[in-house]
Formats: sequence, C-alpha cells, structure tokens
Amino acid sequence: MLQFNSALLAAVGSFTGKYAPFQSVLIRPHYGGVLLAATDAGKVTALGFDRNGKADESVTVIPSSELLKACAGIKTADRGIVIDGGSAIVTTYYKSSSSKGKEIPVHHSLTPFPPIDEAISACVDRWGVTPAVGQTAGRYKVTYLERAIKNAGLLCDSLVLSAFDGGPLRVQGESIELCILVMPQTAEAIPPIPDWLASCGMQSACANVHYR
Repeated sequence: MLQFNSALLAAVGSFTGKYAPFQSVLIRPHYGGVLLAATDAGKVTALGFDRNGKADESVTVIPSSELLKACAGIKTADRGIVIDGGSAIVTTYYKSSSSKGKEIPVHHSLTPFPPIDEAISACVDRWGVTPAVGQTAGRYKVTYLERAIKNAGLLCDSLVLSAFDGGPLRVQGESIELCILVMPQTAEAIPPIPDWLASCGMQSACANVHYR
C-alpha cells in the first residue's frame, strides 16, 4: 500500500510519454518517504518526494486523465491518495475539517521503468561540484513565467532561459524578434539540493522494483 500527497502524482504524471516504457510513474519507498518519478523519453524528467508519505512496495502506475484530475492540488483543500492494488482512493480534506473520498481504478505497467537512476546521479554529482555562477536566484511568479514562455513559444520551438544574479529572467528564442524579461518578486539564496535527492543520487530509485 502507498499513501502520499496526491498533488505530486498529478504534477509528475504530467510528464509521462505516450509509449512504453515511458508511459508510467514510478512510485516507491525512498529516504523514509515516497518518491515519484516520470520521464517523457528522457526529454523531461520529473521527480517528486513526500517526506510524510508511506510505502511498503514499489509500483509503476499508468496515470489516467481521471486519476490526474482527481489528484490535482487545489488551493481550498489538501488532497491525499492511498493506492492499494488495482484501486486508489483520493481524499480531499477541506479546511472546514470535512473530507470527501473518491475511488478510482489504477492501471499498472508491465514494462520495467526506464533506467534514469544513473543520469540523475550524474546530475546530482555535477550540482555538488560545479561552482555557482551567482549567489542568489530570482523568485518568479508562476503566472508570469507561464505567460512569458507561452508567448515566446509562439515564435519558436525552443527557448533559452537566463537570469542575472537574483535579477530578471530573460526568455528568448533563436530569433531576435522577441525578448521577454520576467522581473523577480525577490532575490533568494540559491536553494540547496534536496536531501532526499542528494542522499543517493537516485542510485537505488529504480532498483529492486516489484512490477505489477
């Protein structure tokens, strides 16, 4: 059985691929909590960790649109999920102390999860030894980032994101026709690598997985 913050599944599950072996989300015990991982053929890799989650097994779940929708985080309440075998119960905990649960079928992948552990481990190693270019990073409002990336993407298929030390984020494509500067809310110290990720560099994240 697995129990964790359902919003993590909604977020990580958005980066699965269409075909095997990339169509699933790996959910497993890790560092005293629950780790979630997904990758779209290596183009994007998403990792989530619930320090308060519980898991006694490793599974690979193919997230349906119904499951992702039910798991998505909302501002007016907290959501949690319990996966047991072929079903999941997503519970919404409203601030009024009431709660509402919904049972949803869960589909498991029979294909082994892709071996991304070595790639993530290499990233962790590099982050640990590469000197920081700046001492601070800008904290940017999500809606501004979304608007900038969406509109810059109208003129190109890929973008370069760069920022001054704690300053504006420059969003620009291969052309010189458009350059968008997203101003930061504040300048923050560059956050450290999360302990759950640095703990083993994902070396064991895909090991000893019991596929269902």
